[in-house]
Amino acid sequence: MMQTILDHALYYANLGAAVLPLNWPIPDGESVKCSCGKAGCNSIGKHPFARFVPNGLKEASRDPETIRRWFTKSACNIGIITGGISGFFALDVDPRHDGDESLYQLETTFGPLPHTVRFLTGGGGEHILFRHPGKPVPNSAGKIGKGLDIKGDDGYIVAPPSRHPSGRPYAISADHHPDDVPLVAAPAWLLERIAGKKSPEQIAQGWREMVMRAVPEGERNVAIAKLSGLLLAKRIDPYVTLDLMLGFNRSHCNPPLADKEVAVVVANIARRETDRRTKNRTKAGANG
Repeated sequence: MMQTILDHALYYANLGAAVLPLNWPIPDGESVKCSCGKAGCNSIGKHPFARFVPNGLKEASRDPETIRRWFTKSACNIGIITGGISGFFALDVDPRHDGDESLYQLETTFGPLPHTVRFLTGGGGEHILFRHPGKPVPNSAGKIGKGLDIKGDDGYIVAPPSRHPSGRPYAISADHHPDDVPLVAAPAWLLERIAGKKSPEQIAQGWREMVMRAVPEGERNVAIAKLSGLLLAKRIDPYVTLDLMLGFNRSHCNPPLADKEVAVVVANIARRETDRRTKNRTKAGANG
């Protein structure tokens, strides 16, 4: 049974994860300071312990002897490198910034996340681990939702049973322990959000917002070009597209463009769409 920091570090390495020593929180009267000794450290107990790993994340290891040297006599917290090197990435849910609510909204829309490994953070949140997809997973903070961070390639997480500045330890979720639960792939919708792809709902909302507002001078040509491109890409007839854009111009642009200027914009976009289709047909023929 794992009990010590060292036991856990060796366990993670045996699972294939690259680990490294982190600084740790030190009680200081009624407050807490970081073992790094830096006054006002804003990452207490969460950044690499430079004495052992002066090059930071680059020195993470799976080597048992190296890990024993780091953790046998030190009080270091454990860091695990995320990304392809360890075979997983993590969704970091921080309820202090409404991450639990953001995740609830996403799961309500797209369905619950699959059953996979989870760590409980000392701050009351979770690290939800997913199998690495085999292509780069960028790190991000709040990109997919408020209070939701992604720890991907070249990132890392603080792992159980490290100590949090609050005094609470990180822990492996009893219902999501890697001994009992396989590391599974992330759902497609989550990977799409990580990659920055907008959902159909987000795209539709963007178009709705565009056609519902008044378009000021300086934005008129861009708005008409975008809407024309959307219609023409859906194979709406260019003349129908022009008629729709003339109406949009008169009702939404302030002040409206001259009809001839609208016609020029639509014609230019129609020409680009024709060129795009021609290139796609040529490419398809070459590959056929």
